[in-house]
Amino acid sequence: MSALMNKVLVVGMDGLRFDRLQALGAPVLAALMAAGAYGTSRLPYGEAGTPRTESPGEVVPKTPEPGDGGRVIRSRTDSGPGWSSIATGAWPDKHGVVDNGFAAPNFQKFPDFLTRAKNARPELATAAFFSWAALDEHGAFSRAIDHRLVLDGYTVGWAAADRQVAEAAERHLATADPDALFVYLGDTDEVAHDLGPHCPEYLAALATQDAYLGRLLAAIRGRATYPGERWTVLVTTDHGHVDAGGHGGTTDEERTVFVIASRLDADLGGRVLAGPRLVDVGPTALAALGVEVDPGWDLDGVPLAL
Repeated sequence: MSALMNKVLVVGMDGLRFDRLQALGAPVLAALMAAGAYGTSRLPYGEAGTPRTESPGEVVPKTPEPGDGGRVIRSRTDSGPGWSSIATGAWPDKHGVVDNGFAAPNFQKFPDFLTRAKNARPELATAAFFSWAALDEHGAFSRAIDHRLVLDGYTVGWAAADRQVAEAAERHLATADPDALFVYLGDTDEVAHDLGPHCPEYLAALATQDAYLGRLLAAIRGRATYPGERWTVLVTTDHGHVDAGGHGGTTDEERTVFVIASRLDADLGGRVLAGPRLVDVGPTALAALGVEVDPGWDLDGVPLAL
């Protein structure tokens, strides 16, 4: 019997609070957790006493502080640092993104996991779909990725952009032969900024994104080659929100993030992971593809045991 082809789908849902996910219910995410593994952790950074970010891409300068002799990560709990940590497997003091301004990124030394996979195994087909254009503009996901869709959620509208991103990713899964994909959905963050994470509109945005995830999983399972494939699916977020909406600071609501991991060909039993971190997502994706993490990369993340 021939070996299964390893493939990975990483889905990012911006500004999604795990406690609200659990309280509001999202059937596709709930099913992934029930058959997979999941857990939460707290970001090791945040800026106390500074204004909160009030829109997805707002640049609120971090407060410069002297070092205290140890490794202190001075960064806001914003999307720039969050997605850069997910992409690279390193924390902000290494990849250089400390707020939404991307003033001094270090993506040449710390490229995204799709680019790492492509560099290690050039035959792999990679793809990325996202509507926060800053991820493209500043190189958080590099031009080495084979297939890319970049939208501007501010121009298109975040709900419309999510729909277009999901539809494009669904088509790609159905008609192409990708090995590793990243798909970004952003309307949960937009709604939380405007109305907070406790409003009916946040529930609606979560339900819509959950349905998009369901369509992506259906497209995977509908592939003619699916019986010969082993798919790992990872779902995560970049930061939380305070109850009134906004982030950047040090509260548990802002710093708590989650990782959900599933193997579509296996039941992991709803296992609770011990503190999975954003920086573990990339190394886990690479491990699922059979790409070994090189210690020389100086990553902070490690593959999750699935």
